[in-house]
Amino acid sequence: MSLLTDLMAHSLDAGYAEAHARRRPGEEQHRRGRPRLLLLVGVLAVGLLLATSAAQTRNRASAVAQERDAIAGEIAGRAAQNDRLATALERERARLNTSRRDALRLSDEGQRLTRTLTTLEAATGATAVRGPALVVQLDDARSADAPGADVDPRSGQVAYGRVTDRDLQTVVNQLWEAGAEAVAVNGQRLTALSAIRSAGDAVLVDFRPLSPPYEVVAVGDAPHVRTAFAEGFGGSYLQALRDYGISYSITTRDSVRLAASAGATLRYASAPSGTESGS
Repeated sequence: MSLLTDLMAHSLDAGYAEAHARRRPGEEQHRRGRPRLLLLVGVLAVGLLLATSAAQTRNRASAVAQERDAIAGEIAGRAAQNDRLATALERERARLNTSRRDALRLSDEGQRLTRTLTTLEAATGATAVRGPALVVQLDDARSADAPGADVDPRSGQVAYGRVTDRDLQTVVNQLWEAGAEAVAVNGQRLTALSAIRSAGDAVLVDFRPLSPPYEVVAVGDAPHVRTAFAEGFGGSYLQALRDYGISYSITTRDSVRLAASAGATLRYASAPSGTESGS
């Protein structure tokens, strides 16, 4: 019974009691302060890591912004240069045509060739044309919250109401089918060698980037072209685009001038000579 009483009165073993008595007064406080020190070091390390990461992200963002601005500036410079070259090309073409007409008008055969060349150049886009026109203008939706900002059946991707290269291709093809004789998109004359493509969100016509609104001008019998276009697939296609927030308008003009095409020239195809036989 005395053993049980002793255990209840002295629950701490004598060896533990002696070790506790020998411990230095500041040792217990030192042991308690060590976890706090480790926690403080860990917090400082995490803070340093986050600050370093934020600085690196900020530096990368700044570098990306500078690179984007540099590319945008280069694109603007190249576009301005292309415009100047296109103007110079049209001016030189006009001088060439004048000199050629002056040379060919000296004979009846030359005058006949002049009329034939004029017709062919107008049809192929090699020279400027003037006449009545139907104008179809398309513009992107005002915001991504526009109706139809969901999966777009045109591309199978999420749509945000942007006019795509496929939209312009469809409108242009329907205008040709409706009777257009010459077509230009934002001033870029189309020929048999023209291409309407995309690069990211940008629409390219003959590799030149265009920005909305897109104005498609079709020279021809404007009332007839308008009726045929509106009653055909072109009209229904524009109605479908409206469901995605894309706006459009169709107007007629009494007279417009379309510049000659500044697109690609023939490199491999050439007219056969009179001695060649067809195959």
